[in-house]
Amino acid sequence: MAKQITYQPLSDIGLNGLNTQSNPATLDSSFLTKAENVVIRESGRIAFRKGFKQKVAPSGAPIGSIIEHNDQGTLKIFASHGTSIFTVDFTDTDAAFPSSGANVKRTVANSTGNWQFVNFNKRLHCFHAGVSPQRYDGSSDTGERWSAHYNTTALNGAINNSVTTITVDSTVGFPPNGRVIIESEVISYTGITATTFTGLTRSATDAAAASHADNLAVVTATAPAGVPADGFNPSCGMGYYGRLWCGGVASAPDIVYWSNLLDGDDWLGGDAGAIDLSTIWGTDEIVAIEPYFGKLIIFGKYNIVVYNSPTAVGSLALDEVIRGVGCVSRDSIKAIGDDLVFCSSTGLRSLARTTQNDKIPLQDLSVNIKDTLIRNIGQSTNIKSVYVENEGIYIMTFPVLNITYVFDFKHYTPNNAPRVTTWTFDNDREPSSMAYTDTYGLLVGQKDGGLAGYEGYYDIDLAANGTTFSSSSYTSNIETTWVNLGESISSTLLKRLFIVLEGGSGANLGVKWYKDYSPSPSETTQITLNPVTTGSTSLWGANTSRYGTTTVTHTHVAADHPSNSTYAPVFGLNEYKTPLTGSAKNLKLAISIESNGYDASLQDLILLHKQGKIR
Repeated sequence: MAKQITYQPLSDIGLNGLNTQSNPATLDSSFLTKAENVVIRESGRIAFRKGFKQKVAPSGAPIGSIIEHNDQGTLKIFASHGTSIFTVDFTDTDAAFPSSGANVKRTVANSTGNWQFVNFNKRLHCFHAGVSPQRYDGSSDTGERWSAHYNTTALNGAINNSVTTITVDSTVGFPPNGRVIIESEVISYTGITATTFTGLTRSATDAAAASHADNLAVVTATAPAGVPADGFNPSCGMGYYGRLWCGGVASAPDIVYWSNLLDGDDWLGGDAGAIDLSTIWGTDEIVAIEPYFGKLIIFGKYNIVVYNSPTAVGSLALDEVIRGVGCVSRDSIKAIGDDLVFCSSTGLRSLARTTQNDKIPLQDLSVNIKDTLIRNIGQSTNIKSVYVENEGIYIMTFPVLNITYVFDFKHYTPNNAPRVTTWTFDNDREPSSMAYTDTYGLLVGQKDGGLAGYEGYYDIDLAANGTTFSSSSYTSNIETTWVNLGESISSTLLKRLFIVLEGGSGANLGVKWYKDYSPSPSETTQITLNPVTTGSTSLWGANTSRYGTTTVTHTHVAADHPSNSTYAPVFGLNEYKTPLTGSAKNLKLAISIESNGYDASLQDLILLHKQGKIR
């Protein structure tokens, strides 16, 4: 009697995303061992990521940071690269980073573009390791909207406790009269020259007049008392609970500072203050400061400190110290629902609140890619991230390594981790920074200096002239786990593979299959996708067009970019089949699809095989 054909659907392929941690020979088919340039839809189907279309021509220098800021009722995009921070002009794409102008550019010596931007009290505050904080004042009508939080110079010669004139390296940027701080002493002055402060009143506050050594920092008097000799240069900041908070000062890495209430410029007056964490966590340094359900979370490299009552700094109280787990990258931290997620040396973690005892447990979110992720962290702690709320995805990228992970927080795997996919990029398009904006959605700063939106199904470069676009396909690649064909003692004769896809057109679909744990494919084949359109999207009776044309292309892109059209065709389900050859007991499939401008999603895989001879 002839053996019957076995019909084996693999409908759950990829449902749980990428798993590089477990043994691929024992993983069930809902996991993938490769998941490049894909997302997993609500339906559980594998689909293309969207493309990245440059809105701004590349500057040549990686975009280090991006933020959307409300400037007097107008939402503006700010971005940094090199030593400059820019107001981005999307209406002039070939000169989007203006080269001059007080309102559109700030150049800061010794900066690298790795700013933390903070919106607070109608101003944009900017923090960067090793340099003085900067601010953009949208309410200013003086024409100079950019300024340093503090002006800093240094003593040019030691002084005693009674001098009424002091000599410094330069008074550039200081007002003609005001107050400065040297160590803990606040000094009033009534006049300046190019290199002196004159008309001094010593010990203008409670601190007594004192002698000060040559080359000590002299800073604007709204800076915190006791500023180190190398100045007030916090690497991180936060605007919450009615004030600014900052930390990571080079010579005071354990101290968290907070500003006066509702005054992000005053770190000395009112109820401004500071916490020295050295007695709490020992040896560590501040990486980031974040709000969390009425608590103040201070991330160090190796520890996390939690304070209660940050809205009333006079009642600020230590709540918890989480030892042995810290944050390796300031910009990996994002608020997701009731969680803060962050990257530690042991992977992606969640700081989740419990209602039972009000303590904060830690959860590993990267268990399915743990070892791979830890290796990446060991090679680079320059990590950028963004949370796209409407899609429920947290994107984490290593700009130096060209590796991007996408965590889907709408769906968790059986081991209680969000499912994961990866994105890859060519031609220096990899993300160097990311931000989600109300105006443009997801914006990505790229290694080549371009600024791109997340749209369409091509990666699109913008030439320096600001009008010429070039489109590039990207390839989605998936690899399944080893699928057991159901026979324990006999070989299985491979017959056919059916692939059900929604969408795609004219692109190449590549299929490889591997037999019985072989590292090399047994066979490969290629199929040209040729689906049919579904329904009518026409106002005037034509099948796929508003005005009777097959497709309507984007203004800047030729006919190779139909997917950006509002009225591009919609493609339905289509079944593609390829013969399989040989026999096996276990089978692994590798499938690749070019984007080609159209969306596509994998709906089903079906194997046909039948029992063969006993081995």
